[in-house]
Amino acid sequence: MPNNLRQEYKVEKSNIEKAYEYQLALKHNTEYEERVNNTFIDIVNLLKKKYPNIKLETPRGREKSYNSIKNKIIKLEIERLCKLYAIEGISNEEREILYQLVIVSIEPKMQEVVKKLLITKIKDIKLLDGIMKEKEISDDIKTAILRIVKTNIKKENVENSQGLETQIEEKYGATAAKKSKQLKDNLLHWECIEEIEKQGIEKLHCPFEYLKFKDLRGIKIIVADVPEDVEPNGKELKQLIEKRKNASKEEKTKYNDLCCIALTKEFAYELMQNNELLEQLNIMVLPEGYKHKEKQNGYIAEHIKFCYRDHPEYTFELQLRSMYREDLSRANGAAAHDKRSGKKRIFPSTENKQQFMDELRYRLPQYTMLKNENNEYKIHKCSIEESVLEYYLGYIKLDSEEFAKAIQYIKEMDEEQR
Repeated sequence: MPNNLRQEYKVEKSNIEKAYEYQLALKHNTEYEERVNNTFIDIVNLLKKKYPNIKLETPRGREKSYNSIKNKIIKLEIERLCKLYAIEGISNEEREILYQLVIVSIEPKMQEVVKKLLITKIKDIKLLDGIMKEKEISDDIKTAILRIVKTNIKKENVENSQGLETQIEEKYGATAAKKSKQLKDNLLHWECIEEIEKQGIEKLHCPFEYLKFKDLRGIKIIVADVPEDVEPNGKELKQLIEKRKNASKEEKTKYNDLCCIALTKEFAYELMQNNELLEQLNIMVLPEGYKHKEKQNGYIAEHIKFCYRDHPEYTFELQLRSMYREDLSRANGAAAHDKRSGKKRIFPSTENKQQFMDELRYRLPQYTMLKNENNEYKIHKCSIEESVLEYYLGYIKLDSEEFAKAIQYIKEMDEEQR
């Protein structure tokens, strides 16, 4: 009888809950953590051996916060349902889930307007235009709204559907990006429906697999300076070093930045192509795991995602960039970073000590640093205070009463745990 009752009242976990539990298990896996830390040291040593005397900012590692994990999974589930809806359709229940995920991802003041747009058969795109102008809605969520609206127009047999679809494409899709020559203007970047259909949509039907993101743990190497006596393999870096030698004082900063960027590209490419080395490190590059990223705020970086050969579920991302580009992204960081779904860095209220610490632990990533001791790199696991300074720099005034109160809470909690 009890077994029948349990079966009758059994609660099925959602895709998001299952994926979240999976990532939490990885987050608390000490073997996985130690492997990434050791590989972190190995890669930095390889870089220093290949390019002696280059100057690096202190290399850093990052493990996603609980908040970031949850928001990344939600973003992927929205993307999965949007694509599935556009290609073959989804059930009414799935549509309700999709709409709710989109609505709760935006500011409360905009929720009713977005809800109205999603459930109404539109006659024109005036309401859509208004939502697209809202600065407080992230580009990821705008993409989801556009995808849903465009799919609704097609599947609900809306009058003048072709004209409305064309307007959306011209204003917010590849056509808009082509006209402005700005890739960021293509808010319909999930529009690769034909490509997905050719590759097969099996993965879209496997939410647990689709929601397994690959950058729970990441390492970042920032090159500050490339010496003249470096021995590059590629022509690009050689030419830039020569140009820097003959550059004026004003141009040297620019050319040093270009040298750093060229060096990171060269190292990334050689690391990915050297199968013998990858085998020694017991890692391999994930399919489509390499991206050379260039953003409107001046950010340029190499992003490579790896997994361990004997444990493919142990993944990490390597980021390589120049010091100048890192400083640019920090200077423009708050505005640029917050535009991405779930990336807004909200400093918890300090009114209540326990609530502050609970919220901080939920939102704060765990950082590590490589410290050079007697010409040997060692992992330093950052304290909560160090991680706060790393994560919230530029988001809170360090001389404010609020920050002083927060640091006092952290120190008191640290003393209580000793």
